Amino acid sequence: RSFSALVWLKRRRYIASLHSIMEMKSPFRKDAAKDLVVFVTGGGSGIGFGICQCFASHGAKIAMMGRRVHKLEEACSALKAMDAKVQALPVQGDVRDPSKLDKAINVVMSTYGQIDVLVNCAAGNFMCAAEDLLSKGFETVVGIDLQGTFNVSRACLPALKKSKRGLIINISATLQYKAAPFQIHAAAAKAGIDVVTQTLGVEWGSEYGIRCVGIAPGPIAGTTGGPTGRVFGNFLKGQDVKDIVPIGRWGETDDIGLTALFLATPAGSYINATTIVVDGGQWHDASRMYRMASPFLKAIAKQRQA
Repeated sequence: RSFSALVWLKRRRYIASLHSIMEMKSPFRKDAAKDLVVFVTGGGSGIGFGICQCFASHGAKIAMMGRRVHKLEEACSALKAMDAKVQALPVQGDVRDPSKLDKAINVVMSTYGQIDVLVNCAAGNFMCAAEDLLSKGFETVVGIDLQGTFNVSRACLPALKKSKRGLIINISATLQYKAAPFQIHAAAAKAGIDVVTQTLGVEWGSEYGIRCVGIAPGPIAGTTGGPTGRVFGNFLKGQDVKDIVPIGRWGETDDIGLTALFLATPAGSYINATTIVVDGGQWHDASRMYRMASPFLKAIAKQRQA
């Protein structure tokens, strides 16, 4: 990757930092995703773009879908700026509108002839107390996240049936693992996605050999839901990352991209109907308490051992 291309990508917020992407070393062969066609909703930015970048850098052909075609075209150009050999296709579509999904998928099939991996990454979110949340706001987030995940999965089923390595990856979250103040809409949607993941993994795994696996990211740098993003940025600003994430760093889009790639390789072929948490242990909300209490608890333990 040329340094000038990386600077261009950072200015457009396709990558969080030059250091992270230049230092990232993949444990996979460069051709680990060769011959795969990967269809990503919400692939024009954030985690979705990171997943596209990771698959593309390992030989996959990419198709990314979203509502704003100019943003998709720029994202595809960004992938090609990193490697001229990359094949990336922008496809306009709306996950909430099933009537337009068949057309979008036909564009992918006519271009590449197959879809092997579907990544449902399209999402919407904002902070709002439950008592202030309008029905329309709740409906919008559930419509994009949950209904959209089902819509696209159902529309891609005929193509995935033809693939010998059919895989659906649903991007979830950890909000729903306990009460989620100011996030009832997003947490409800992601909880539904987890059920979709389990159910499709069982139904379509049994019928067609199509696996369905979720990935639940933690706070990812450079994304709208990350430490500087519009959703949680003000809340996380100025806080010590060690008080939030046990391993002491924010996630990178490559953390999610490499997990998705792993699931598409033979090494991940026995994983199905479940969700993998990739958050450095953040969702337990125990880092700050451990750092505060551990000196005292260790002292007590030593006294008992004496």
